[in-house]
Amino acid sequence: MNWYEDFLKKFFHDPADKPFSIRDHENRAKEYAEFFDVSEIEDGKYADIIASCMERSLLPKDIKCDFNEVIHPLSGEKLKNFRLDNQNCIAQISSLLKEFSDSFKSSSDKEKAFLIWRNLLEEIIEKIHDKELKKYFPILPADTRIPDHSLWEHLKITTAINASGQYQNNSLFLFTIGPVQSFISQARKTHDFYMGSFMLSYLTFMAIQEVIEKYGPTSIIYPDLYNQPLMDWYLKNNRLEPKNSDRENLTLPTIPNRFVAIIGTTNEDDIKTIASEIEKKITDEIRKAKDTILEQLRITLNNKQTEILQGQLFDFPQIYWVAVPWRKGNNDLQIDDLNDFFTDEKLNNWKEIHKFAKERGEFPPNIGFLYQLSYTALEKSMGARKNLREFEQKPEAGRKCSLCGERNVFFYRDEENPLFVTNNLEFFYQKAGRGKNGYFVALDKGKVTHKLLGKKEGLCALCFIKRAFDIYLEKRVDKIFENFSFPSVAEVACSDFKKKAKDLAEFKEYEGKFSQYLHLQYLKIRSLPKLCMKDTLEGSWFYKENLAKRKIEGELGISIQESQIEELKNILKKVYDNAGEPNPYYAVLYLDGDNMGRWLSGELLPEIQYAYNSNVWKILPDSFKDSLQKYASQKILTPAIHSAISTALRNYAIEFVRKIVEEDYLGKLIYAGGDDVLAFVNLTDLFDVMEKLRWAFSGHIKFENGKLMININNATGFVLKEGIYYLTMGKNATCSAGFVIAHYKEPLKIVVDKVFEMNRKAKKEGKDRFAICLMKHSGEERVGVAKWQINDFLTTQILKELKDCMNRESEPQKYISDGFIQKFKTEFYKLKQNSLPQGLINTELKRLITRAYNGDSKGKKDFVNLFFDKAQKLFWGIGGDIENFKNLLEISSFMNRGA
Repeated sequence: MNWYEDFLKKFFHDPADKPFSIRDHENRAKEYAEFFDVSEIEDGKYADIIASCMERSLLPKDIKCDFNEVIHPLSGEKLKNFRLDNQNCIAQISSLLKEFSDSFKSSSDKEKAFLIWRNLLEEIIEKIHDKELKKYFPILPADTRIPDHSLWEHLKITTAINASGQYQNNSLFLFTIGPVQSFISQARKTHDFYMGSFMLSYLTFMAIQEVIEKYGPTSIIYPDLYNQPLMDWYLKNNRLEPKNSDRENLTLPTIPNRFVAIIGTTNEDDIKTIASEIEKKITDEIRKAKDTILEQLRITLNNKQTEILQGQLFDFPQIYWVAVPWRKGNNDLQIDDLNDFFTDEKLNNWKEIHKFAKERGEFPPNIGFLYQLSYTALEKSMGARKNLREFEQKPEAGRKCSLCGERNVFFYRDEENPLFVTNNLEFFYQKAGRGKNGYFVALDKGKVTHKLLGKKEGLCALCFIKRAFDIYLEKRVDKIFENFSFPSVAEVACSDFKKKAKDLAEFKEYEGKFSQYLHLQYLKIRSLPKLCMKDTLEGSWFYKENLAKRKIEGELGISIQESQIEELKNILKKVYDNAGEPNPYYAVLYLDGDNMGRWLSGELLPEIQYAYNSNVWKILPDSFKDSLQKYASQKILTPAIHSAISTALRNYAIEFVRKIVEEDYLGKLIYAGGDDVLAFVNLTDLFDVMEKLRWAFSGHIKFENGKLMININNATGFVLKEGIYYLTMGKNATCSAGFVIAHYKEPLKIVVDKVFEMNRKAKKEGKDRFAICLMKHSGEERVGVAKWQINDFLTTQILKELKDCMNRESEPQKYISDGFIQKFKTEFYKLKQNSLPQGLINTELKRLITRAYNGDSKGKKDFVNLFFDKAQKLFWGIGGDIENFKNLLEISSFMNRGA
């Protein structure tokens, strides 16, 4: 049977309105299946038994419960007090299912399966007229007694399981590619940085595509493919229209570099075949990218030259995969079959849980009960697999690539001309080599522009493919990548300046004159999304220091007269007079979830009681609860929990992160997938972006009139957006982040390496923290580290208020001069401040702040008290660390001026 025929039978085994009437839900399931011409849904019964065992095997017999709450799967927090009429809800859902099914009368089973999976939920939500039902519909529980996982997650897992009768044939499969941070950070331009992220995301999806074509989209447990941009692109390629798909999202990499799947085989040869086909798919994709790029750039190489180029691509990417079959021989996997991965104590405890479930549970445990053990074995197997280092770059003699510094240069531009270098050593190290035609191939400089290859820049084959990957994406994926440009760091830095200046006549005059004199189309770029400027002059040309004949002619290869430069300077000065000069500093951030490995392994799940409906927990026999808590103090990991984590992370990336970084503020995302976010941000918005990214991760946000706001009091883990509840990671999930403030002329590779370093520093200091580094153009650095929250106060709010109070250009003009910071450090640095009375330190801090006040006497006391209150909260909140305090204050003050 094809996966899609199997999918339809399993998908309709439970009706979408199941929680509203459990008693007759099976009859409704058959009725709804008939709407879609699906019969024999009983064939999916054993898959449902396995999935149900995974999710709710520790229930005693004969426990009933009406639908009255939803429990967050990762925190145990509850949504209650529903105002829902059960029969009315059933009537609405039944009617909408019938309406939706009418559009499938002439569809194949494959089309039905894909579109039901992708569009059914959104179709119903869009047309539900009951606002209360609309809110809860995406999170309706699969079982009212253990309402910690949604019906949709249960259906996903059931449709992923290959089972017939009493026989199941499944394996857990884990795939990953790399390297990640090193490949991404090897960048001289933001375009390189972005394309490195996109390549890894795209290639991972190519691997995923091989799995979904054999086993369907629900077989991918992590990441959740629903509403993923590349998955929607795949559907469109197959002439299927995903509902509410935003084409703009396609440019955002949201697929992490790994996936976990349930694949419908345990045969070793079949698994190896799948893995082999995945590897072939990826290598073929890289080859196609190379061929397309060379063809589009009119680069013709002979066989020998092509072989040399291909040699640098052979070990990219590094691919790892492992599988844990759920059968051993003719039997389902048993606990003792996993003794290579666990201690005897751990296995014995699981045997006791298994025995308890068998003796006291509603249904006997099956292979689904061992999901947590098999997943842990899978991760341990991957760790062992990665320790086998079989990918080793062969050392090459010659000039190294300007990006990676690892491989030899093949693509090079001299003073003017782009070349393909065939003899690296002779070309770069023998004087006679440059002039010999056999040592290089001249390339078309009309095609290989300065955007692709800068003056005196040399790239290896892989880094050249990375930089030019948008050429391939335009042909292979979507025209949205045509003439693709990613904002430079200078563009990010000056975006607040452009926001103020873009409507000025002088601004438009400057852009027009620049274009007139230089005739370079690629200098016109698409700015940050919030600015809505599709054809604007690239940001570096709004900095007066760049208006120099030597720089323009050397960098752009275009002659310009001094008189023309003077004219440009005069016009730019007029822009400055009206909008101020652009800040040369910008910020880059890297945020990722804390302890994600422990979340995925089940170590951080809440206590077992938080899986149960409150009323159910109350009526469970004491002996049952005592035994349950003895052997299973925590909730047991299930694929539904993995699905919930995946859904929460998808919601974070697609529903919240892009809105925060690109719609609400002056920023540009590099990557947002899994639990990671990489982005560039204008300095004016840094603190706002920092805090909203952090608190959106754990769901401590709300929407008011479409605006995303912090709401620390929302601890439920569910966020109401546009009348619909979205799942987040919940109150117990935290994240750490690194931030770097740098001058736009600082080499990007250094800045990127520093932001990853700051992230590691935040985690090393205890997680749930951020570390921020100011890299001054002079070479000085300031590093500050803090928790996201100090007592009941948001640290970012404290820093924002301190920053505003130190702003010399504030209105009305009153401020605290930041000179007091160094004085405070000087007075106390040599003393052991922990041994001094807190009152003494506070008194001196307030005295210095009072002396640093600038402004009229009116309101001085309140202003000083406000600043002192925030400063002392920060100081003691970071443990009285004077150096850290000084750095955080200096960084905050610096953000006012950026010079």
